[in-house]
Amino acid sequence: MPEVSAGRKAAYVGLMILNAAVDLLLPTVVLVALAPTGLSAAVLLSIGGTLLGGKAIGGQTGFGGFRRRLALVAGLVPTAAIVGCHVAGLGDVPSMVAGAVVLGAIVLADVWRGRRGDRAEGGIDVFALVVLAEVLTGVVLTSISGDARFVLARISLYLTVGGLVILASAWAERPLMRTALKPVAAKGEPARAEAFERAWANSRRFRALYRGMTAGLGGVLILDAVVRVVIIYSQPADAIVESSLTSQLPLVILIVVWFAAGRGLAVPRAERILEAELANAPEPETAAARPAD
Repeated sequence: MPEVSAGRKAAYVGLMILNAAVDLLLPTVVLVALAPTGLSAAVLLSIGGTLLGGKAIGGQTGFGGFRRRLALVAGLVPTAAIVGCHVAGLGDVPSMVAGAVVLGAIVLADVWRGRRGDRAEGGIDVFALVVLAEVLTGVVLTSISGDARFVLARISLYLTVGGLVILASAWAERPLMRTALKPVAAKGEPARAEAFERAWANSRRFRALYRGMTAGLGGVLILDAVVRVVIIYSQPADAIVESSLTSQLPLVILIVVWFAAGRGLAVPRAERILEAELANAPEPETAAARPAD
């Protein structure tokens, strides 16, 4: 079987790094860029989180898997709701709640479409489920307080919810990392995709590796959530930009450690099992080989 080119591998890694950078920095970038508008830090952070939610519900970026139209709708429509309510004089908290409710409705509609099988793969997308859980949590938390530090710290609760959902998926039929990494393992080859499914069905170790990577990611998000709250509330209330940037560092470190462990330990072992399954693939039955009727 042909190997994936070094350029394609580098492009995939670069895409992962770019996505991680956007996820980490988008709320802070929005906070700084829109500061001249006079909107409160809490509202600006809420807009940044809404845009990030839109990106998340779009799915995995790159290689044809990102749903751009849905991402734009899920990012821009709730943002318009936040700004519109604020301009109408409803105040920070009602404006942020309105944006969260609109985003929740969009995500819920997308999850329902997936459940009905309207999408090609059918079923509920784990990514969408994580986003929906976080949005619903955000509706409740936003209604509690509009303090900028609280809005920034509520990301920790989103991470906790996301971490728990990912952790729970580790024991489901389709763990998050199985869904995310199968296209990488298949390398665009139908034979490898079929071998992946056979390995999943036949090898307990193969399943354990992907479940372990999934559980590790869930644990990373939960641990970061705790550290993030400590960092945010250990700094002055008026240092919101500095708090936003500093609170991202632990997640960067934890993700790097998780990625290195997965890439260095779990992925090579899974690849060996997949290659063995591919080598033992049954030969296609030919007309000459079929027994006579």
